[in-house]
Amino acid sequence: MLKKTLTKIAESKERKNWGKGTIVCTQEEFEKVFDEFKGQMVSPGGAAGALGVSRAYIHQLEKEGKIRAYRIAHDDIDWDRLPLWLKMMVAPRDVYIYIPDEDIERIKKGMIEKAETKLKKLKGK
Repeated sequence: MLKKTLTKIAESKERKNWGKGTIVCTQEEFEKVFDEFKGQMVSPGGAAGALGVSRAYIHQLEKEGKIRAYRIAHDDIDWDRLPLWLKMMVAPRDVYIYIPDEDIERIKKGMIEKAETKLKKLKGK
Protein backbone atom coordinates (compact mmCIF):
# COMPACT_ATOMS: atom_id res chain seq x y z
CA MET A 1 0.00 0.00 0.00
CA LEU A 2 2.76 2.44 0.94
CA LYS A 3 4.68 1.62 -2.24
CA LYS A 4 1.60 2.32 -4.38
CA THR A 5 1.01 5.65 -2.65
CA LEU A 6 4.63 6.74 -2.96
CA THR A 7 4.72 5.59 -6.59
CA LYS A 8 1.64 7.70 -7.40
CA ILE A 9 3.17 10.73 -5.69
CA ALA A 10 6.46 10.27 -7.56
CA GLU A 11 4.65 9.79 -10.88
CA SER A 12 2.55 12.93 -10.42
CA LYS A 13 5.71 14.94 -9.67
CA GLU A 14 7.40 13.38 -12.70
CA ARG A 15 4.47 14.21 -15.00
CA LYS A 16 4.97 17.92 -14.25
CA ASN A 17 8.26 17.67 -16.17
CA TRP A 18 6.64 16.16 -19.23
CA GLY A 19 5.94 18.13 -22.37
CA LYS A 20 5.43 17.85 -26.11
CA GLY A 21 8.79 16.11 -26.53
CA THR A 22 8.27 13.53 -23.79
CA ILE A 23 8.11 9.89 -24.81
CA VAL A 24 7.45 7.46 -21.98
CA CYS A 25 8.48 3.89 -22.67
CA THR A 26 9.12 0.57 -21.02
CA GLN A 27 12.59 -0.91 -20.73
CA GLU A 28 11.86 -3.22 -23.68
CA GLU A 29 10.61 -0.34 -25.84
CA PHE A 30 13.64 1.74 -24.91
CA GLU A 31 16.03 -1.02 -25.95
CA LYS A 32 14.53 -0.86 -29.46
CA VAL A 33 14.83 2.94 -29.48
CA PHE A 34 18.41 2.73 -28.23
CA ASP A 35 19.25 0.34 -31.08
CA GLU A 36 17.48 2.60 -33.58
CA PHE A 37 19.73 5.51 -32.56
CA LYS A 38 22.76 3.18 -32.41
CA GLY A 39 23.35 4.20 -28.80
CA GLN A 40 23.82 7.85 -29.77
CA MET A 41 21.83 9.27 -26.85
CA VAL A 42 22.72 11.42 -23.87
CA SER A 43 21.28 12.35 -20.50
CA PRO A 44 19.90 15.86 -19.91
CA GLY A 45 23.19 16.72 -18.20
CA GLY A 46 25.15 15.48 -21.20
CA ALA A 47 22.91 17.45 -23.55
CA ALA A 48 23.33 20.58 -21.43
CA GLY A 49 27.11 20.16 -21.47
CA ALA A 50 27.17 19.69 -25.24
CA LEU A 51 25.20 22.89 -25.79
CA GLY A 52 26.71 24.96 -22.98
CA VAL A 53 23.31 25.52 -21.36
CA SER A 54 21.60 24.49 -18.13
CA ARG A 55 19.70 21.25 -17.57
CA ALA A 56 16.63 23.39 -16.91
CA TYR A 57 16.91 24.72 -20.48
CA ILE A 58 17.09 21.16 -21.79
CA HIS A 59 13.88 20.30 -19.92
CA GLN A 60 12.29 23.46 -21.35
CA LEU A 61 13.20 22.30 -24.87
CA GLU A 62 11.52 18.99 -24.04
CA LYS A 63 8.37 20.71 -22.80
CA GLU A 64 8.24 22.81 -25.98
CA GLY A 65 8.69 19.71 -28.15
CA LYS A 66 11.97 20.94 -29.65
CA ILE A 67 13.78 17.79 -28.54
CA ARG A 68 12.61 14.27 -27.79
CA ALA A 69 13.21 12.96 -24.29
CA TYR A 70 12.72 9.24 -23.74
CA ARG A 71 11.75 8.59 -20.12
CA ILE A 72 12.15 5.08 -18.80
CA ALA A 73 10.90 4.10 -15.35
CA HIS A 74 13.01 1.44 -13.75
CA ASP A 75 11.88 -0.52 -10.69
CA ASP A 76 15.03 -1.93 -9.17
CA ILE A 77 14.42 -1.50 -5.45
CA ASP A 78 13.47 -4.48 -3.32
CA TRP A 79 10.80 -2.74 -1.25
CA ASP A 80 10.04 -5.75 0.89
CA ARG A 81 13.54 -5.62 2.38
CA LEU A 82 13.62 -1.88 3.14
CA PRO A 83 12.76 -0.65 6.65
CA LEU A 84 9.71 1.63 6.82
CA TRP A 85 11.70 4.75 7.71
CA LEU A 86 13.86 4.31 4.61
CA LYS A 87 10.87 3.75 2.33
CA MET A 88 9.76 7.31 3.08
CA MET A 89 13.08 8.68 1.79
CA VAL A 90 13.62 6.51 -1.29
CA ALA A 91 11.76 6.93 -4.56
CA PRO A 92 9.92 3.71 -5.45
CA ARG A 93 11.22 3.92 -9.00
CA ASP A 94 13.97 5.69 -10.86
CA VAL A 95 13.31 7.51 -14.10
CA TYR A 96 16.09 7.64 -16.63
CA ILE A 97 15.99 10.24 -19.38
CA TYR A 98 17.77 9.95 -22.72
CA ILE A 99 17.86 12.44 -25.59
CA PRO A 100 18.95 11.51 -29.14
CA ASP A 101 22.22 13.13 -30.22
CA GLU A 102 20.60 14.14 -33.51
CA ASP A 103 18.16 16.37 -31.60
CA ILE A 104 21.05 18.01 -29.76
CA GLU A 105 22.94 18.56 -33.02
CA ARG A 106 19.86 20.17 -34.57
CA ILE A 107 19.51 22.55 -31.61
CA LYS A 108 23.24 23.31 -31.73
CA LYS A 109 23.03 24.17 -35.43
CA GLY A 110 20.13 26.54 -34.71
CA MET A 111 22.06 28.19 -31.88
CA ILE A 112 25.09 28.71 -34.15
CA GLU A 113 22.94 30.19 -36.94
CA LYS A 114 21.27 32.56 -34.47
CA ALA A 115 24.66 33.62 -33.06
CA GLU A 116 26.07 34.22 -36.56
CA THR A 117 23.06 36.39 -37.43
CA LYS A 118 23.60 38.46 -34.29
CA LEU A 119 27.30 38.83 -35.10
CA LYS A 120 26.49 40.09 -38.59
CA LYS A 121 24.13 42.68 -37.13
CA LEU A 122 26.75 43.79 -34.62
CA LYS A 123 29.35 44.13 -37.38
CA GLY A 124 26.89 46.10 -39.49
CA LYS A 125 26.81 43.67 -42.39
